[in-house]
Amino acid sequence: MSKKNRSDWLRAALRRLARHGIEGVRVEPLAKDLGVTKGSFYWHFGDRKDLLDALLDEWSETATESVIDRAEEAGTDPLARLERLTMIASEGFNAQLELALRDWGRRDRLVGRVIEEVDGRRMDYVRQLLRESGFEPIEVETRAFLLYSALLSYALLPPDHGRFSRKRVLRETVQLLASRPDA
Repeated sequence: MSKKNRSDWLRAALRRLARHGIEGVRVEPLAKDLGVTKGSFYWHFGDRKDLLDALLDEWSETATESVIDRAEEAGTDPLARLERLTMIASEGFNAQLELALRDWGRRDRLVGRVIEEVDGRRMDYVRQLLRESGFEPIEVETRAFLLYSALLSYALLPPDHGRFSRKRVLRETVQLLASRPDA
């Protein structure tokens, strides 16, 4: 048996959550998935709650903070950062995981709060980029809502856009919502 670290357990837990929901995130099935004993789990986590807390932190970091950090690498132009954000987010977006997390959050108030915080952080970043682009407050809010909605639904909707690729349609969506009408 190979030795597994904390990150291995978290990645396996996230995969299991996406496939089986929160009920599927249990120590024995995870150990079996990883090909290790349950003892390995207790080396890294105190109990299942400790794992679930770490799982939420991992998701928040990898699906939000690291995406924002990578978007910031696009430079000072807010539109360039917004385009980079949407491309990174769309390529790494795991719809099954997002749906499983949101289902879990509807049944667990504390998890629901974490999801609200993540949604708030994501929306705040999009708002920031739109403000930097010179939009008025109501335009910022409306455009941020539409952009975030487009990103969340990107992986959920059928991929057929006629002769246009999904990436192109998403890029055009960003251009449409981030461009000033008078530009």
